[in-house]
Amino acid sequence: MSVTDARHPGLYDATLAFLARHDLQPDPAGFLEHGYVDLFLAAWRGSTGEPLELAACWGLWTWRLDDVLDTELRDADSTTVGALVGRLVDVLDGEPAELGDHPTVRALAELVRRTRPAMPRGWWERYASELDAWLRAASDKLAAFVQAGRTPSLRQYLTLRPIDGGMLLAAMWTELALDCVTPDWGTLLVHRLLDAFSACGTLTNDLAADPADPFTAQASLAAAGLSLTEARERVREQLSAEASRVWLLLTAIREDARLAGPGAVAPVTLDFALALDRFQRALTDWTRTSSRYRPRGWAGSLPVAASVDRTV
Repeated sequence: MSVTDARHPGLYDATLAFLARHDLQPDPAGFLEHGYVDLFLAAWRGSTGEPLELAACWGLWTWRLDDVLDTELRDADSTTVGALVGRLVDVLDGEPAELGDHPTVRALAELVRRTRPAMPRGWWERYASELDAWLRAASDKLAAFVQAGRTPSLRQYLTLRPIDGGMLLAAMWTELALDCVTPDWGTLLVHRLLDAFSACGTLTNDLAADPADPFTAQASLAAAGLSLTEARERVREQLSAEASRVWLLLTAIREDARLAGPGAVAPVTLDFALALDRFQRALTDWTRTSSRYRPRGWAGSLPVAASVDRTV
């Protein structure tokens, strides 16, 4: 992608400048060597200009904040973590960032300022709500499981992981990048698609995680009595099932859009569903090859992402 995609130089320069402008990462160029720009270009074909740049910067900010919570603040006390999350929520609600704020707070202020007026009010409200939930879930996971070195029960994992995984945020970056804001977000059909999409993303990430990470599906299964090998195989099986569910729901949405009867999904919803498929395939391919995961030795065993973008 980086060799042939004409958008690559512009997006690389824009994202590098965003990281450097806020001191968001000590080594911005090294951070981008994980391949984020190639991921975004593969996921959002046809996107250009400000929508592409904004969506990419949201992705980089989210991954970077995840790193801050999981590594830099891993041993921090609850007051320090709570103060950071509190400032992030304040800025998300419209308060300005201050000079002494953490780099993630200053970068978030820019993203809010640029994104909020560019998107429909309804989209921004659900995005802000989901981001607020993600921030709180990430800090809860840090305190209850990561810092404590404690593996969640399956119930705890299944309760927290869909929020902490951030895949609904990625779905909304896709709406931003491709101008495919679906009016059917709250419908049962799209809700089920988002649930399967989210499961595919989180399970893919879990399979690529450090084997010592206590907060993964395989860790919870191993704590329930399976061997780690058996647990990983069950996670792979579940990932395959979730990918099949994405295909089934995408097929249903395509059929619904074709029939276009009363209450049928809007045409843009089919565009959105197809874009989620492309994002998930790009994410799986990137996770398998990115240096963000490769040193851990597990990512190469990820299953190949099958396309569900097919005619039925």
